[in-house]
Amino acid sequence: MINNTLQRHPFLRLLMPLTGGIICGDAYFFHQRAELSLNIPEETSYLFSTFSPVWICLAGFLLLFLAYFLSGKYRIHWLYGLSVFLCCFGLGAGISGERLHRVVFPFSGDAAVYQAVISEQPEMKEKSLLCRVQLEGRVEKGAVQRSDREHTFLFYFPKDSTTASLSRGDRLWVRTRLTPLVNNGNPDEFDYIRYLVRKGGTGTAYIPAGHWRIVGHDASRTLRQIVSDYQEKVLGIYRHLGFQGDNLAVLSALTVGDKENLSEDIRETYSITGASHVLALSGLHIGFLYALLFFLLSLIWKRWSYFKPFGLFLIILFLWGFAFLTGLSSSVVRSVIMFSLLAISSLQPEKPLTLNTLAATAFLMLLYNPLWLFDVGFQLSFVAVASILLIQPKLYNLLSVRYRIPRYIWGLLTVSIAAQIGTAPLVILYFSRFSTHFLLTNLWVIPMVTLILYSAVFMLILTPFPFLQQGFASVVNILLSSQNNVLRRIEQFPMSSIDGLWTECWEIMLFYIFLLSLFRNF
Repeated sequence: MINNTLQRHPFLRLLMPLTGGIICGDAYFFHQRAELSLNIPEETSYLFSTFSPVWICLAGFLLLFLAYFLSGKYRIHWLYGLSVFLCCFGLGAGISGERLHRVVFPFSGDAAVYQAVISEQPEMKEKSLLCRVQLEGRVEKGAVQRSDREHTFLFYFPKDSTTASLSRGDRLWVRTRLTPLVNNGNPDEFDYIRYLVRKGGTGTAYIPAGHWRIVGHDASRTLRQIVSDYQEKVLGIYRHLGFQGDNLAVLSALTVGDKENLSEDIRETYSITGASHVLALSGLHIGFLYALLFFLLSLIWKRWSYFKPFGLFLIILFLWGFAFLTGLSSSVVRSVIMFSLLAISSLQPEKPLTLNTLAATAFLMLLYNPLWLFDVGFQLSFVAVASILLIQPKLYNLLSVRYRIPRYIWGLLTVSIAAQIGTAPLVILYFSRFSTHFLLTNLWVIPMVTLILYSAVFMLILTPFPFLQQGFASVVNILLSSQNNVLRRIEQFPMSSIDGLWTECWEIMLFYIFLLSLFRNF
């Protein structure tokens, strides 16, 4: 059965060796980094990221040509599979090594003057001001010795009246000692080094008062900075309409993916009740928008069929615009790619959304950024969709429901159970918590999120009509308050969550092997 599944889903066969190569490339890089005391010589990392994986790929291509010329005389079809496996494995190891190699920096350990540009808005911490900067080079005798590539550093400034004026785009000269990323050294602590390196971070530095000055301002903006500016404009509209507190924080998370304003209390409420997934923009939100757009535009192409290709193009364009507005996070990009493929394939009558579509989406995303594989949101979103595709139909067929509303509720329950079965091990691994009332929570929160999201879109459309927009904002406020209040009630139920669950990676792997075995038998 497993072999038939792989044959029917060719992208799944390509995805498996690609992810294996990415994992090996990542493990080798951090092993090498630890062996060389947190500082990898640039030439060593370069040899690994381009030399060894290239030979693996060449071996795969050689076997492919060999299988092609010998296939007429011998039955060696397995050689094709082996060659493709080696090519994808080498490709995964190579692109992950190349990505990680970008953070390599020759730390000298001495204080020096550097030129850097603040790449994001400074973030106020409890005792300091955090600035994410792009290091442009070292300053010697008044001239900047630019490096081959720019590196991302975390600069910490003291909180005072002078640093309060810093903003994104400021070009600085700073005198400091750059240090590589380090962990605190506590047992079982969060691996801060791996997290920041996979995000592109190189090192940190503390800038004392008087050891920096502004020498210019870079007015150019990257794509991510343009996204951030548009997010701020939308948040400005929300504040102008009177949204504040938890309502503003939840609305910002649901619509533009901004979770900075979420308080610890509201985060804990959503976590305990099992509703955290609605705060992270993913396939749920993209699916709602896709369904709304598909329904509205289908009214047109049902009358004029020639409009359908153009209508589907508009849907794809709107979804990518929404992904742009929300910061192009991995979960949103994954969902938009999937629904874009779904829109294109809806031009034919066959069932478009399959495990192969999901695998193709993951394959394309990992080719673009292989380190997304280690993102928790990426893992949870793909496992959730795969669980729904594999498990939900079997659960749904266990019970035949005649009437529409009970059938809708039963469908919602089976989707929730299927997604929970697939994601529960990862949630326990990363968060050490299991929410026991997830069924009750999803029966409430999913319809409410649907109403809030559609209402928020309509509210933003009313921007040219301030009076109507202001009146409709009160409706959205009531919906948000109702959602939060009910979740707080569910949070107070006895045994609402089981905390302190500690598992290892090998235990999670055994669980998924057991789950696949059950799926095969049933």
